[in-house]
Amino acid sequence: MNMRFALMMLLLGVAMPRGISQQSRVVGYLPYYRFENLGQIELEHLTHLCIAFANPDAQGNISMDGVDIWPVVQQAHDANVKVLASLAGGALKPEWAEAWARLTQPRNRTGFIRKIIQYTLAYQLDGIDIDLEWNYVNANYSGFVVELRDSLHAYGKLMTAAVPAIHRYKHMSQEAMQAFDFINLMAYDLTGQFNPGRPGPHSPYSLADAGIKYWKNQGMPAHKLVLGLPLYGWDFSTPGTVRSVNYGDIVATNPAYAHIDQVGKIYYNGIQTVVAKTELAMRDAGGVMLWELGKDAHNEYSLLRTAYHTIKGEPLDQPEETQAVAGAVEAIAETAEFTEEFTLPGAPMPVDTLHLAIEIQPNPFQDTLKITNKEERALQLVLSDKKGRPLFEAYLRPNSTINWETTSFPPGQYTVSAMKGSKQVSRTLRKM
Repeated sequence: MNMRFALMMLLLGVAMPRGISQQSRVVGYLPYYRFENLGQIELEHLTHLCIAFANPDAQGNISMDGVDIWPVVQQAHDANVKVLASLAGGALKPEWAEAWARLTQPRNRTGFIRKIIQYTLAYQLDGIDIDLEWNYVNANYSGFVVELRDSLHAYGKLMTAAVPAIHRYKHMSQEAMQAFDFINLMAYDLTGQFNPGRPGPHSPYSLADAGIKYWKNQGMPAHKLVLGLPLYGWDFSTPGTVRSVNYGDIVATNPAYAHIDQVGKIYYNGIQTVVAKTELAMRDAGGVMLWELGKDAHNEYSLLRTAYHTIKGEPLDQPEETQAVAGAVEAIAETAEFTEEFTLPGAPMPVDTLHLAIEIQPNPFQDTLKITNKEERALQLVLSDKKGRPLFEAYLRPNSTINWETTSFPPGQYTVSAMKGSKQVSRTLRKM
């Protein structure tokens, strides 16, 4: 009987659509100041909605800065989406930081947790998300998290957290880490506003892959890892100044930008990269998270829609004219010089374009690629497929050559990227 039951479950598991498997979370963060955008967001493409951010007053009473979250909770529940309140946030007002430091102390902790539970029950939330970051994660963190877990689970509620992609706080104990039902990996901001002298991709595929591997090595099960995807980019166009740019605004400038990751000195994640990362998360983790939903393109270029359809195994619905524009982008890329960026209609003009003395033969290629570094400095090289997945990586010394065997690669578009210091440049190649 047990063998028959096991066989039946195995067959059901094979036949079960990927979209309803355990590894299909789609978590979206929505700040309370974005509530006016709720009508544009396809809530049915989410499994979990984290409303951000709630903080305590001096007495420990939880509030979303005085904003009523009840209408949002109701609307999400109507779409069969679980709703969590995300507590804290990366930037705390001084009074919030003081309250967190005091209220999580052992002598105050139980009373504070009682008020968190009251807030959770009052708004019929499905759980609490903890987003204490960096210096706010102190010696009281683990004890607070474990006790809060016990209280939330007693009411059948979830407890999750947002954590850096490749860093575990020293005050996060093993017990505290395992207390979370899942953790959202903030696999972005590798560079950005805090580092204006380092322009380049802030959320590459390599960071996503490294983040998943890092937390697995920490002992976190794959099904508890949710890969974060950015819905914004960083604009390094003005020397010394970096500004955030919403993905929706980038695509509104030109639909073709939805299919690439860089326009001028603006670096972000486009549709192809989000597809590749979502496939990575389905294979090696427990879903994806998007920060934040108000920055998305609320139309056919939506990255939320992209992630959802990728998980469901459904084709993306792209207009014919968009596909034609995307083809034009690829054509421009193929004929571009091996420089930091190429210019598209409507794009800002590139500044200080970097030329690298690299020779790649042949293009188009078939069985091998020969790459010669004619620079005076070593280069880091990456060969990626059309979805942004790295296939080869190498460190090439000055005035040296490397040969990559490509016989087994299917025909199509590939990209060679070279990094020298803080600069990254790319060339599009085609396998015949």
